[in-house]
Amino acid sequence: PSFNAVERLVAIPLIGDEAPIGVLLAMNKREGEFNSVDVKLLSAVANHATTFLVNHRLYAELQELLLGLLEALTASIDAKDPYTSGHSKRVARMSELVAERMGLSPQRTRQIYIAGLLHDVGKIGMPEHILCKPDRLTDDEYRTVKQHPEIAGRILGGVQPLAEMIEGILTHHERIDGKGYPRGISGDAIPIEGRIIGLADCFDAMTSDRCYRKALSPAEAVAEISKHSGQQFDAKVVATFLEMDPDAILTELWAQTHHEVR
Repeated sequence: PSFNAVERLVAIPLIGDEAPIGVLLAMNKREGEFNSVDVKLLSAVANHATTFLVNHRLYAELQELLLGLLEALTASIDAKDPYTSGHSKRVARMSELVAERMGLSPQRTRQIYIAGLLHDVGKIGMPEHILCKPDRLTDDEYRTVKQHPEIAGRILGGVQPLAEMIEGILTHHERIDGKGYPRGISGDAIPIEGRIIGLADCFDAMTSDRCYRKALSPAEAVAEISKHSGQQFDAKVVATFLEMDPDAILTELWAQTHHEVR
Protein backbone atom coordinates (compact mmCIF):
# COMPACT_ATOMS: atom_id res chain seq x y z
CA PRO A 1 0.00 0.00 0.00
CA SER A 2 1.01 3.60 -0.54
CA PHE A 3 2.18 5.61 2.48
CA ASN A 4 1.97 8.96 0.71
CA ALA A 5 -1.21 9.74 2.62
CA VAL A 6 -2.14 9.04 6.22
CA GLU A 7 -5.35 7.02 6.16
CA ARG A 8 -5.33 5.56 9.68
CA LEU A 9 -3.35 6.83 12.64
CA VAL A 10 -2.83 5.99 16.30
CA ALA A 11 -0.80 8.35 18.50
CA ILE A 12 0.40 7.25 21.95
CA PRO A 13 2.01 9.98 24.08
CA LEU A 14 5.26 9.20 25.88
CA ILE A 15 4.90 10.67 29.37
CA GLY A 16 8.00 10.94 31.52
CA ASP A 17 8.06 12.56 34.96
CA GLU A 18 4.49 13.75 34.37
CA ALA A 19 5.55 15.68 31.26
CA PRO A 20 5.37 14.60 27.60
CA ILE A 21 8.74 13.68 26.08
CA GLY A 22 7.55 12.38 22.73
CA VAL A 23 4.91 10.44 20.87
CA LEU A 24 4.70 6.98 19.31
CA LEU A 25 2.89 6.98 15.96
CA ALA A 26 1.44 4.02 14.06
CA MET A 27 0.05 4.71 10.59
CA ASN A 28 -1.87 2.91 7.86
CA LYS A 29 -2.45 -0.56 9.26
CA ARG A 30 -2.19 -3.06 6.39
CA GLU A 31 -5.53 -4.73 7.04
CA GLY A 32 -8.51 -3.10 8.69
CA GLU A 33 -8.76 -0.42 11.32
CA PHE A 34 -6.69 -0.12 14.46
CA ASN A 35 -8.51 -1.86 17.33
CA SER A 36 -8.21 -2.05 21.11
CA VAL A 37 -5.66 -4.88 20.91
CA ASP A 38 -3.45 -2.75 18.68
CA VAL A 39 -3.74 0.18 21.08
CA LYS A 40 -2.82 -2.00 24.08
CA LEU A 41 0.23 -3.36 22.26
CA LEU A 42 1.34 0.10 21.19
CA SER A 43 0.78 1.41 24.72
CA ALA A 44 3.05 -1.32 26.10
CA VAL A 45 5.73 -0.42 23.54
CA ALA A 46 5.31 3.26 24.43
CA ASN A 47 5.80 2.52 28.14
CA HIS A 48 9.03 0.65 27.47
CA ALA A 49 10.24 3.43 25.16
CA THR A 50 9.43 6.05 27.80
CA THR A 51 11.37 4.17 30.47
CA PHE A 52 14.36 3.86 28.16
CA LEU A 53 14.32 7.55 27.20
CA VAL A 54 13.94 8.74 30.79
CA ASN A 55 16.79 6.50 31.98
CA HIS A 56 18.96 7.63 29.08
CA ARG A 57 18.35 11.27 29.95
CA LEU A 58 19.07 10.67 33.65
CA TYR A 59 22.28 8.83 32.74
CA ALA A 60 23.36 11.67 30.47
CA GLU A 61 22.64 14.20 33.22
CA LEU A 62 24.61 12.10 35.72
CA GLN A 63 27.55 11.91 33.29
CA GLU A 64 27.50 15.68 32.87
CA LEU A 65 27.38 16.14 36.64
CA LEU A 66 30.33 13.79 37.12
CA LEU A 67 32.35 15.53 34.42
CA GLY A 68 31.54 18.93 35.92
CA LEU A 69 32.75 17.75 39.34
CA LEU A 70 35.95 16.35 37.85
CA GLU A 71 36.61 19.60 35.99
CA ALA A 72 36.03 21.58 39.19
CA LEU A 73 38.41 19.28 41.10
CA THR A 74 41.20 19.58 38.55
CA ALA A 75 40.70 23.33 38.22
CA SER A 76 41.17 23.66 41.99
CA ILE A 77 44.43 21.69 41.76
CA ASP A 78 45.69 23.79 38.86
CA ALA A 79 44.76 26.92 40.81
CA LYS A 80 47.29 26.04 43.53
CA ASP A 81 49.93 27.26 41.10
CA PRO A 82 49.06 30.31 38.93
CA TYR A 83 51.44 29.03 36.26
CA THR A 84 49.37 25.88 35.68
CA SER A 85 45.92 27.47 35.41
CA GLY A 86 43.88 25.59 32.80
CA HIS A 87 46.64 23.02 32.24
CA SER A 88 44.58 19.89 32.98
CA LYS A 89 41.74 20.88 30.69
CA ARG A 90 44.11 21.70 27.83
CA VAL A 91 45.91 18.37 28.26
CA ALA A 92 42.56 16.55 28.32
CA ARG A 93 41.36 18.20 25.12
CA MET A 94 44.65 17.73 23.26
CA SER A 95 44.70 14.07 24.31
CA GLU A 96 41.14 13.65 23.09
CA LEU A 97 41.97 15.18 19.70
CA VAL A 98 45.00 12.91 19.24
CA ALA A 99 42.96 9.83 20.21
CA GLU A 100 40.25 10.75 17.71
CA ARG A 101 42.85 11.29 14.98
CA MET A 102 44.40 7.90 15.73
CA GLY A 103 41.03 6.23 15.18
CA LEU A 104 40.38 5.06 18.72
CA SER A 105 36.78 4.24 19.59
CA PRO A 106 34.52 7.03 20.92
CA GLN A 107 34.34 5.31 24.31
CA ARG A 108 38.11 4.99 24.62
CA THR A 109 38.58 8.55 23.37
CA ARG A 110 36.23 9.79 26.09
CA GLN A 111 38.12 7.80 28.70
CA ILE A 112 41.37 9.38 27.52
CA TYR A 113 39.80 12.83 27.89
CA ILE A 114 38.82 12.09 31.50
CA ALA A 115 42.22 10.53 32.26
CA GLY A 116 43.88 13.63 30.81
CA LEU A 117 41.69 15.79 33.00
CA LEU A 118 42.75 13.82 36.09
CA HIS A 119 46.39 13.19 35.20
CA ASP A 120 47.72 15.59 37.87
CA VAL A 121 45.16 14.84 40.59
CA GLY A 122 47.95 13.24 42.64
CA LYS A 123 49.44 16.69 43.13
CA ILE A 124 46.68 17.32 45.63
CA GLY A 125 49.01 15.53 48.05
CA MET A 126 52.06 17.63 47.15
CA PRO A 127 53.27 20.42 49.51
CA GLU A 128 52.57 23.84 48.05
CA HIS A 129 56.08 25.06 48.77
CA ILE A 130 57.29 22.47 46.27
CA LEU A 131 54.58 22.98 43.63
CA CYS A 132 55.01 26.76 43.72
CA LYS A 133 58.77 26.89 44.24
CA PRO A 134 60.24 29.77 42.18
CA ASP A 135 63.50 27.88 41.51
CA ARG A 136 64.35 24.48 40.15
CA LEU A 137 63.60 21.58 42.50
CA THR A 138 66.20 19.78 44.53
CA ASP A 139 66.65 16.04 43.98
CA ASP A 140 64.59 15.26 47.09
CA GLU A 141 61.82 17.64 46.02
CA TYR A 142 61.79 16.13 42.54
CA ARG A 143 61.48 12.63 44.04
CA THR A 144 58.45 13.89 45.96
CA VAL A 145 56.83 15.30 42.81
CA LYS A 146 57.50 12.04 40.95
CA GLN A 147 55.13 10.31 43.37
CA HIS A 148 52.06 12.10 42.01
CA PRO A 149 51.00 9.44 39.45
CA GLU A 150 50.93 6.77 42.16
CA ILE A 151 49.14 9.10 44.58
CA ALA A 152 46.52 9.65 41.88
CA GLY A 153 46.16 5.88 41.49
CA ARG A 154 45.53 5.50 45.22
CA ILE A 155 43.05 8.40 45.30
CA LEU A 156 41.05 7.14 42.31
CA GLY A 157 41.52 3.42 42.86
CA GLY A 158 38.27 3.02 44.78
CA VAL A 159 36.14 4.85 42.23
CA GLN A 160 34.85 2.03 40.02
CA PRO A 161 33.69 4.16 37.04
CA LEU A 162 37.26 5.49 36.74
CA ALA A 163 38.96 2.08 36.90
CA GLU A 164 39.68 1.91 33.16
CA MET A 165 41.31 5.35 33.20
CA ILE A 166 43.81 4.83 36.02
CA GLU A 167 46.51 3.17 33.87
CA GLY A 168 46.65 6.23 31.61
CA ILE A 169 47.09 8.44 34.65
CA LEU A 170 49.72 6.18 36.23
CA THR A 171 51.83 6.03 33.05
CA HIS A 172 51.72 9.55 31.63
CA HIS A 173 55.33 10.16 32.78
CA GLU A 174 56.71 6.89 31.43
CA ARG A 175 59.02 7.08 28.40
CA ILE A 176 59.37 4.87 25.36
CA ASP A 177 63.06 4.31 26.20
CA GLY A 178 62.23 3.20 29.76
CA LYS A 179 63.72 6.25 31.49
CA GLY A 180 60.40 7.59 32.80
CA TYR A 181 58.60 7.09 36.11
CA PRO A 182 57.13 5.71 38.33
CA ARG A 183 57.70 2.16 36.98
CA GLY A 184 60.36 2.70 34.32
CA ILE A 185 58.44 0.65 31.76
CA SER A 186 59.11 1.08 28.05
CA GLY A 187 57.71 0.68 24.53
CA ASP A 188 54.39 -1.09 24.14
CA ALA A 189 54.27 -1.83 27.86
CA ILE A 190 53.09 1.77 28.21
CA PRO A 191 49.37 1.86 27.35
CA ILE A 192 48.36 4.13 24.49
CA GLU A 193 46.48 6.31 26.98
CA GLY A 194 49.69 7.09 28.86
CA ARG A 195 51.63 7.72 25.66
CA ILE A 196 49.04 10.20 24.36
CA ILE A 197 48.51 12.04 27.65
CA GLY A 198 52.27 12.19 28.26
CA LEU A 199 52.88 13.99 24.97
CA ALA A 200 50.00 16.44 25.51
CA ASP A 201 51.21 17.11 29.05
CA CYS A 202 54.76 17.89 27.89
CA PHE A 203 53.62 20.09 25.02
CA ASP A 204 51.38 22.19 27.24
CA ALA A 205 54.07 22.42 29.94
CA MET A 206 56.72 23.52 27.43
CA THR A 207 54.45 26.20 25.96
CA SER A 208 53.42 27.58 29.38
CA ASP A 209 55.34 30.06 31.49
CA ARG A 210 56.89 28.65 34.63
CA CYS A 211 58.24 30.60 37.57
CA TYR A 212 61.78 29.41 36.68
CA ARG A 213 61.58 29.83 32.87
CA LYS A 214 59.61 31.45 30.06
CA ALA A 215 57.38 29.44 27.76
CA LEU A 216 58.75 28.01 24.54
CA SER A 217 57.01 29.00 21.33
CA PRO A 218 54.83 26.29 19.77
CA ALA A 219 57.43 25.87 17.02
CA GLU A 220 60.21 25.38 19.58
CA ALA A 221 58.08 22.87 21.51
CA VAL A 222 57.28 20.96 18.31
CA ALA A 223 61.00 20.81 17.54
CA GLU A 224 61.72 19.38 20.99
CA ILE A 225 58.98 16.78 20.64
CA SER A 226 60.23 15.78 17.17
CA LYS A 227 63.78 15.53 18.51
CA HIS A 228 62.72 13.05 21.19
CA SER A 229 60.31 11.01 19.06
CA GLY A 230 60.97 7.31 19.61
CA GLN A 231 62.89 8.02 22.82
CA GLN A 232 60.71 9.98 25.21
CA PHE A 233 57.59 9.95 23.04
CA ASP A 234 55.87 7.30 20.95
CA ALA A 235 56.70 7.92 17.27
CA LYS A 236 53.15 7.21 16.03
CA VAL A 237 51.63 9.55 18.60
CA VAL A 238 54.13 12.25 17.65
CA ALA A 239 53.37 11.84 13.94
CA THR A 240 49.64 12.09 14.60
CA PHE A 241 50.09 15.14 16.81
CA LEU A 242 52.20 16.97 14.25
CA GLU A 243 49.56 16.38 11.55
CA MET A 244 47.06 18.39 13.59
CA ASP A 245 48.58 21.91 13.54
CA PRO A 246 49.57 22.05 17.24
CA ASP A 247 50.00 25.85 17.10
CA ALA A 248 46.35 26.43 16.11
CA ILE A 249 45.08 23.90 18.66
CA LEU A 250 47.10 25.49 21.46
CA THR A 251 45.91 29.00 20.54
CA GLU A 252 42.28 27.86 20.66
CA LEU A 253 42.68 25.99 23.95
CA TRP A 254 44.49 28.89 25.64
CA ALA A 255 41.67 31.21 24.56
CA GLN A 256 39.07 28.85 26.04
CA THR A 257 40.80 28.26 29.37
CA HIS A 258 41.74 31.94 29.78
CA HIS A 259 38.09 32.91 29.19
CA GLU A 260 36.91 30.33 31.76
CA VAL A 261 39.35 31.56 34.39
CA ARG A 262 38.19 35.14 33.87
